[in-house]
Amino acid sequence: MPIEDAAALGGIEAYIRIVWLFTVFITVIMLLLCYLYMSMRKAREQEQLSREFSYLMIEGLETERMRISRELHDSILPLVHEENVSGRIRSLCLNLMPPDFARFSLSDSFAALCSQFSRQSGIECACSIDEKVDFSCINAENQLHLYRIVQESFNNIEKHSKANRAAFSVKRDLRSPLEKILICVSDEGIGLQNLPVLNKGLGMKSIRQRAAIIGAEVDFISESGNGLMVRIELAMPSISREQANG
Repeated sequence: MPIEDAAALGGIEAYIRIVWLFTVFITVIMLLLCYLYMSMRKAREQEQLSREFSYLMIEGLETERMRISRELHDSILPLVHEENVSGRIRSLCLNLMPPDFARFSLSDSFAALCSQFSRQSGIECACSIDEKVDFSCINAENQLHLYRIVQESFNNIEKHSKANRAAFSVKRDLRSPLEKILICVSDEGIGLQNLPVLNKGLGMKSIRQRAAIIGAEVDFISESGNGLMVRIELAMPSISREQANG
């Protein structure tokens, strides 16, 4: 075979090998992309199912709360004649029933919850709510989730913190490009020392689930001996810049 023909044949073979390697490379890349896409799709579906399950579970919990509250109020309370016991039952009924957001704003309900927490626990609670924060743009269902998050945070303080003082605040985060509100529930208790116990409890799981349902970010900030803060951050798209700066 002439040298020229051999060189041409060698060039063709080299070209075919390059094309073959390129084809294999593209095929592998496509397979990897398909695998990543399917994995991400499956993860999104699982996340969606998890959220739907959490929503249904919490919805069932609220229904059961109302049933128990009615049962206590209608069937048990009339049979109790001890004032202290009947007062405790009324308090339980109040805690179990959701607030009437058609009559009272969420801010008013928060203020009432702070007062109730102080009376019930004996823990002094400083309450600060920015009057310019308007929760009316949030539907009643999501307002209830926020209320239950704060209520559960107070419950954890009463049960676990060993604190003498607590604080509750609602304010706007004007540093954010999007208008957001910050809701903070804090105490001056034992803090990080008790955090592992809290993380395993149903209360903290409920707070995380409710926050996920309404699209809020929740953080548990604690330093040993300096108490625990539950920090909820929620976007408020209906709050305009003019309102925020006013």
